[in-house]
Amino acid sequence: MKRLIAVALLTALPVAAATDTQLARLENIAEHMNDAMFNAMIRMVEKEGGNPAPLREAVPDGSWDAEYREAGSCMLDKYVEASSSAAVNKMLDDMEAFIPKLAEIDLETFEADQDFLPEGISEEYSMKVNSDCGMTDLMMERMESSGFMAAMMQAMAGE
Repeated sequence: MKRLIAVALLTALPVAAATDTQLARLENIAEHMNDAMFNAMIRMVEKEGGNPAPLREAVPDGSWDAEYREAGSCMLDKYVEASSSAAVNKMLDDMEAFIPKLAEIDLETFEADQDFLPEGISEEYSMKVNSDCGMTDLMMERMESSGFMAAMMQAMAGE
């Protein structure tokens, strides 16, 4: 379960920058990656013989609202501050190039291919930024309120 949460957090981690264009890019990327992550989790449960239906019914809405945009803007600011605007742009470019590969990706590949962080940004720092900016809480709230977290726990317990 910790690994799934880490994947969820890493999916949210995307990016840094100060302009509206970069924020719009981050929003688009994060929405695509979140959808792919949830689909990968469902395929994993199905592959292991579990019932994917409760998970499919509980997938949280991945669209960004004002709270997500505020958290994303905070993340971008912190990434640029710790790295550079050019490094963040490269990260966004790499992430956008990765989107077409998301359709059939499994969790192991998804996690292995999550090395998009700008130069000078560690995974630990990224997770701290996600938390400090509120992205972690927003994602967890959506997974909890949609019932996805409970459905995943049941699926992992073999129910």
